[in-house]
Amino acid sequence: MFPQSRIGKIAFFSLILVCAILFSILTVYLQYTNLGLDYLEEGHQIERHLAVLQGNAGNPWQYRVLADYVVEGAILFVTTLNVSHPLAVAFLSVRFIQNVIIFLLAYSYYRRFGLSAAQALIGISLLAWGMTHAYYDSDLQFSNYFDIIFYLLTGWLILINQPLWLIPVMALAALNRETSGLIPFMLLASHFAAEGGKLKSKTTRVAAIAFAIYLLIFIILRLSFGPQELIIPQGHPPGKNLLKYNLLRTITWVQLFATLGILPLLAVLAYRTWPHSLKAFFWVIIPIWFIVHMFASIVAETRLFLVPQAVVFIPGALFLLKENNPGS
Repeated sequence: MFPQSRIGKIAFFSLILVCAILFSILTVYLQYTNLGLDYLEEGHQIERHLAVLQGNAGNPWQYRVLADYVVEGAILFVTTLNVSHPLAVAFLSVRFIQNVIIFLLAYSYYRRFGLSAAQALIGISLLAWGMTHAYYDSDLQFSNYFDIIFYLLTGWLILINQPLWLIPVMALAALNRETSGLIPFMLLASHFAAEGGKLKSKTTRVAAIAFAIYLLIFIILRLSFGPQELIIPQGHPPGKNLLKYNLLRTITWVQLFATLGILPLLAVLAYRTWPHSLKAFFWVIIPIWFIVHMFASIVAETRLFLVPQAVVFIPGALFLLKENNPGS
């Protein structure tokens, strides 16, 4: 039961904030120990960051500029503080803030589905678990974690019926990563389901504007930086070759299970109890997300699947708990 008194609400929010901070400390610490100081300051982390700033990071990394510009701002700020290892401090500080925002957004998003405070806390605990197993062959990958933020924020804005805010969210998300292109369709699908197969003109206009912004930024980024050499994952070009590589590697399935667990299965089992909006998010995100990444990415790098985990699978699975505790 959510506290009703002002003091109780403040105390409860403090508890949520403490949980978000503790989960963020845990996930950042584990990722830092997995990478090491030299990797951040002298290895691929700083090399990839500088490559984006210099305009030669390759396709698609060069077109994911938001994260590196934010990180560069953090580096410039930290260097004024005269601390030791300013690069590492800046990198880890950005990741820590990202993670705190992710956990707070996830909690608020899960609550908007009618899940109880306890169930939402379980949800962010499950998300933290998945994040601690999503470091395989990865640097800090700030754009991935901004992607989680933008998708959770999109879902939350849709659930509180504030679709106009999706326009600035889309602008930032498009500067961050091309995978943000599904955001306008989350709005359309959710309202289509809620309105019994109809769409309001306002909803259509907002979604159209958001998608136009996405396309415009997508094109401008590629015109601004010009053609880039395509990055070939592990020497396997995107398509059937990479799909075969993903499917036949043991580490693919080990990493997917470590990160996602049985939550996708539990979520599907609870599907009939889901609200219309969550069902809409499922059909917009899950099929295309998994198909595209199977053909175009190294699936064992399971940070790529934290968006569907946070936005769909975790709240979906939590409805099994809600079903067994209908008064919650």
